[in-house]
This record gives sequence, structure tokens and C-alpha cells, in this order.
Amino acid sequence: MIFTKTPGHKLFQLLDKKCKSRYSHFKKYYAKDSKKFINKIQRDYKEFPGHVLKTIKGIKKSDYDSAVCILRGALPYALLFEADGWNIHYLICGRVNEKVVFDKMMLRFDDTIDPGLAQIKNKRVLIIDNNSFSGNTPVRVALELKNKYDVKKPDLFLDYFCKNNIFESNRKRTNMFGKIIVASNTKVADDEKTALVSEFLAKINNI
Repeated sequence: MIFTKTPGHKLFQLLDKKCKSRYSHFKKYYAKDSKKFINKIQRDYKEFPGHVLKTIKGIKKSDYDSAVCILRGALPYALLFEADGWNIHYLICGRVNEKVVFDKMMLRFDDTIDPGLAQIKNKRVLIIDNNSFSGNTPVRVALELKNKYDVKKPDLFLDYFCKNNIFESNRKRTNMFGKIIVASNTKVADDEKTALVSEFLAKINNI
């Protein structure tokens, strides 16, 4: 018997293919990393997360000039934003070889990988990350965007806060952002999810 793959499975596969293709442009910057690139949506979900798609669709694009993807974790999310018509820029921020970092300024940071990043100067920006425990990475990015590009209080998209995180209740850190949009807080009905998966399956072919 031949089983037809569901639209959700097809979207998983197509997004993963797009991720690998886009990541090839940035792979050289991670040549010394012991850990390979992982598609975090593929890692975290058995069924395609409709709440992510609904949240992306619900964000008003006209409120922003562009979005900034924090490589590598946010890449699959950024591609979904791009499929929905967003202008995406890229930078690197994060741990090296998964070493624990207690100070955000000890994180690797590189904003030279995307020449177009200069276009965000003094603009309205949404930072895209996949999740957060300490807030070190998005806070470091917010600080750098403020100091180098005059971006004041960017908003932040996360799929979810990590369990028992120390970021969500830290007012000093959360106040670095205009607002924090957490996709996992979004409820989505089965029929909505089906429609959203089909919509993004068609859209992502065009990026």
C-alpha cells in the first residue's frame, strides 16, 4: 500500500530542504563548530506547529521595516517569515560548541555576514529567535542593534521560552524589547492548522 504524505509532512520536508540550501551560505562561519546545524522545528515537533504559522500570520508586517534572524537556531522560522513576505537580515550570535556562557558579552557575535544589515539603521525591527532560557542571546543582539544601528527597543519573536527559564520574569531583560511575541501562547484549531500548512506549503516554494 502507498501512503500519501500529509501536507504537514510535505511542509517539514520542504522547509528542511530550504534550510539546508540557505544555511550553505553561512556554513563557512561555523567551520570550527563541533555541532552540526539542526533544523530546530524538525527537532522539536512531530507534527508541523500550526501555532508558529498562525503567529507569523498575525504579526502586522507594516509595523516593521525588516526582521533580523539570529543564526543558527532561528533559520527555519526566518524562512517562514520570508515566505510570508518579510524582509529578512541575518547575523550570528550564540554559544560556540554549546559551551555554557554566563555573560552575554562572551557570546560570539558577527554582524558582518549580511552586507544589507546596514539598512536597518534607525528602523523598526523584529528580532527572530527560536527559544530562550537566559535571554543572553536576544539581549546581546538588542544591545548591538541599539549601539551600532540606532535600533531602539526592537520587538522579539520566540517560538517558546525554555522550561524553568530565567528570562521571562527578568524585567531588566524583557524591557530591552518593545514586546516579546511568544508563538507557543497562540492557540490554533485543527481546521486553522490545516489551512495554514497548505498556505505556507504553497508560499515557501517561492523563496
